[in-house]
Amino acid sequence: QGGGDGAAAAEGGKAGRNGSGLSHALSSARIRFFKRLAGLHGPSAKSVCGLHFIIHLRADMLRWYKKIPGLRALDEDLEGLLSNWFDVGLLELQPITWDSPASLLEKLIRYEAVHEIASWADLRNRLDSDRRCYAFFHPRIPREPLIFVEVAFVPEMAANVQSLLDEAAPQEDLRRVKWAIFYSISNTQPGLRGVSFGNFLLKRVIEELQRDFPKVKQYATLSPIPGFADWLRKQDGDTVAKVLGGKCMQRWSARAPAAGETTPPAVPATGAEWLAALGAGSDDALVRDSGLALAAHFLVHARNGALPADPVARFHLGNGACVERLNWGADLSSKGRAQSCGMMVNYLYVPEALDDNLAKLGEGNPRISRSVAKLLARS
Repeated sequence: QGGGDGAAAAEGGKAGRNGSGLSHALSSARIRFFKRLAGLHGPSAKSVCGLHFIIHLRADMLRWYKKIPGLRALDEDLEGLLSNWFDVGLLELQPITWDSPASLLEKLIRYEAVHEIASWADLRNRLDSDRRCYAFFHPRIPREPLIFVEVAFVPEMAANVQSLLDEAAPQEDLRRVKWAIFYSISNTQPGLRGVSFGNFLLKRVIEELQRDFPKVKQYATLSPIPGFADWLRKQDGDTVAKVLGGKCMQRWSARAPAAGETTPPAVPATGAEWLAALGAGSDDALVRDSGLALAAHFLVHARNGALPADPVARFHLGNGACVERLNWGADLSSKGRAQSCGMMVNYLYVPEALDDNLAKLGEGNPRISRSVAKLLARS
């Protein structure tokens, strides 16, 4: 019996080694193929080169790889290759202006993922003299922006996106502005998912701004909170009440009847009801205070594993930014109302504090401002 088990184990080990060797050989063959493919160029400047074809291939594959187990190993090979080919040291940071080629400007309109560009006039406003746009490019696909950020120069930290996108607003005097606001960051290539270069973009842009606009001393984002509505919808009433705290809940219980009504409105009892209440009462101080407190709790305490649950918070806090301020009524578009009841958040970038903030995040304590701390204490 014992000898038989030993022989079976030996055969199993041999089979395992053979299987492992076959897997390695297949992986090596795939890698050689993709390396050769990446070096190919089309017959004309407008042709898709091999490298760009691989990006498109992976984008298509990512839609299916969870349903087709055999694609996982292929994806691992591609992600490893693309991470090397798109190392941040190989990328070129370039400004995009109104004088850039029309084909590139059309791609900005197509790829904008945060605040839709509604027209050419809208785009021109975003590229005006008090605005900047920067993108990372790869030298092998120089006409294709990989990720881009839109910047507005303003006298104070921006509180809503409506004013930033107002085409009728006067241009800011660059001699008087103090803040650079990053109000939109768009990844353009789904096939580069998992390839980390976006976290270097803002740091590089800040370096450019420090050189070109030395009077601008403050850097912050005006960012969406895309995960808030889904998170709140999943909470039960007791959890929300605990987050808001006794004083806030007493205010909800003490509300007077609405005009023409004889009974006071019911206190929301589920996360979905709270979401509806926040979405319906944009001018109500109690609704505003409750929404800001819930959003602060979500950004600071909601987790996906060890990381912030909100993907935008995960990006900026992972860069070393600080959760600086929550803004009510900051994005009144249908998209903004649907994903975060119209709220947005400013993440503050202080270049000399980024490393310390990252260390705090690693300890589970993201850096927050006093105003955000007050929202958490109120709840």
